[in-house]
Amino acid sequence: MSKSMSRGRPMHVQATTRGSGSETFSAQNREGWDVLRIGEMFTRRVERGRAGLPVMSITMTGGLVARDSVERRVDSNLPPQGHLLVRRGDIAYNMMRMWQGVLGRGRFDCLVSPAYVVLEPGKKTDSVFAEYLFSTRAAIAEFKRLSYGVVDDRLRLYYRDLVRIPFLVPRSRTEQRKIAKILSTLDETIKQTEALIAKYQQIKSGMMQDLFTRGVTPDGRLRPTRVEAPHLYTESHVGWIPKEWVFATLSECLLGGPKNGYSPREADEWSGVYALGLGCLTLQGFSPSQLKMVTGSSAALTAALLTDGDLLLSRSNTTELVGLCGVYRDVGAPCIYPDLMMRLRPNRRASARFLEALLLSPLVRRRLTSAAVGTSGSMVKLNARSVLGLEFALPLEDEQSRILRVIDQQRTSVRSLEEDLDKLRQLKQGVMQDLLTGRVRVRVTDSEAVGA
Repeated sequence: MSKSMSRGRPMHVQATTRGSGSETFSAQNREGWDVLRIGEMFTRRVERGRAGLPVMSITMTGGLVARDSVERRVDSNLPPQGHLLVRRGDIAYNMMRMWQGVLGRGRFDCLVSPAYVVLEPGKKTDSVFAEYLFSTRAAIAEFKRLSYGVVDDRLRLYYRDLVRIPFLVPRSRTEQRKIAKILSTLDETIKQTEALIAKYQQIKSGMMQDLFTRGVTPDGRLRPTRVEAPHLYTESHVGWIPKEWVFATLSECLLGGPKNGYSPREADEWSGVYALGLGCLTLQGFSPSQLKMVTGSSAALTAALLTDGDLLLSRSNTTELVGLCGVYRDVGAPCIYPDLMMRLRPNRRASARFLEALLLSPLVRRRLTSAAVGTSGSMVKLNARSVLGLEFALPLEDEQSRILRVIDQQRTSVRSLEEDLDKLRQLKQGVMQDLLTGRVRVRVTDSEAVGA
């Protein structure tokens, strides 16, 4: 249906609610709930800004944030009076991004661009509740349907169209606030879990530095620092290293040189083969998250077929991602790697898993990215010589295993938190579906209802 046709369509406000799913029902099926258009919930605030208030921008995931914190800051010479005032509890939205749900609630008085629209909540509306309501999939789909424009990047949702959109909402502001409180509590738990994951990642980064410069003793502890136990270390051309360790280049730890991957050039002969994408190599190692079916000549595909345990390294990518590596794990079907990667097969001096951990450590990552060269935009390349010439201190096999055990323990801790985070996000989606449609009701006592 064209946008012009959709705008002419009558809106059956009593028959439809906009929740977080596709459920449709009559308002009478939810006792104490009413169908209200946004224009009945909010009025437009057009109030000049004043000096001394922070200038904010609206982001996709963070809502209203300080403009200076936005990565791609757009400088403005507008005086405070040239901005719009957002009061605490108001909701501001970006007309050009509302089709994506780009809006934010004011936590305090602030200023925003005059290109935004500011909504002031009425007496019937709790703005925290409304912010959650407007973030549901069905609400965002309706925002997009009523936006004008030829292509998505040019869509605009004007205030005159926004106010027509109906929602089924609790009549009691107390019920709205209680729903918002439940969802806010879930959000706070999600934020705390995200912060804990970030903290663990920082600890892991620091620990990796220690693991590959100090190592792990047989009792599973980090070796004392050189200041604490100078007799345990020896000086080298790259700094102090444990006496038991030896220097080696990456080429000395491999069976032959690196092999480049498959680049389709010949007639198709094979099918049913998967090719890895660069996204399979991450800061955490190999992840079979970017596979695609390919066909190609049998000779070329055979040369690039992967074996469980092969070490892969990206030789061409952005500066931030070039040199990422991972140990390939069988994906259950024949699999090849692209020409943008190189395959490394370790010998007995170091295991593939140890080399993966070493190459992903901050110290070696910095050396890899600095060795990359490129002239085409942001894409850079690593040549085989720079990769093979990487030099590092290498512990003996037993200590390599101890270092890997410490790394595995940290990965397990982070993975457990990430699983908890996924469960919390899924829980929130389910709770939003139940509470914002009235399918599950929160209890409002008589005393709470007074004055609601």
